[in-house]
Amino acid sequence: MDKRLLRVRAGAISVLVVAGILLLFGPLLGKAWTWVTRARGADWWGAAGQWAGAAGTVAAVVVALWIARRDGRIAREDRRRQELRDRQEQASRVTAWIEASEDGATFPDGTPVDLYMIVANGNPEAINNVIVSFDIFKSLPVRGPYIQRGDSVERDEYLYAVLPPGKWRMPVRPGWGGMSAQPGVMLAFTDSTNCHWLRLTDGTLTEQSENVIKRREIWFPQGISVPESY
Repeated sequence: MDKRLLRVRAGAISVLVVAGILLLFGPLLGKAWTWVTRARGADWWGAAGQWAGAAGTVAAVVVALWIARRDGRIAREDRRRQELRDRQEQASRVTAWIEASEDGATFPDGTPVDLYMIVANGNPEAINNVIVSFDIFKSLPVRGPYIQRGDSVERDEYLYAVLPPGKWRMPVRPGWGGMSAQPGVMLAFTDSTNCHWLRLTDGTLTEQSENVIKRREIWFPQGISVPESY
């Protein structure tokens, strides 16, 4: 559309809008102007000053309440972050990784040990309801387990009622390899404050709403492993 025609249309609309406002609110605006410009006595100005002071006081109170509310919100957020850091402090000392096996290492049935999963609990307290699962990953970051687990503890997993402080290892059987697959450890546990955690194969630590046994609905009896110190 031609720019000149657009300017003409915009001007016409503006005139109509102003005319409508004057038609609707003209009498009220006229009365307000008359009231403002009318001569006032000293008493009126004194009362006006009192009203202005009262309005300023109300405004100051509103601003103070807004600042207090904002500061309270910031303080609550700071407390929430600090509580999260406090909860994570113990869990962050529980780590896991993969190490190569020594030559000649075998399972009791004679199967060679391909790798070891290493779990280190650097806390002075034990962790419990622990499941150490062998897993693989093909890209980073890891979003979740690559090998999906069910309601039973599988051959490449280890269930511990309690895992004391220290460093522990769990052997892995061969046969897991595949195109671009990298070995890793999925570690689920409950700390001594009864918070539940999942550490992914890339080391990411996430808090869980319930322990791994309830989350996976694991049935019993299951083989509960005895940890091997490393």
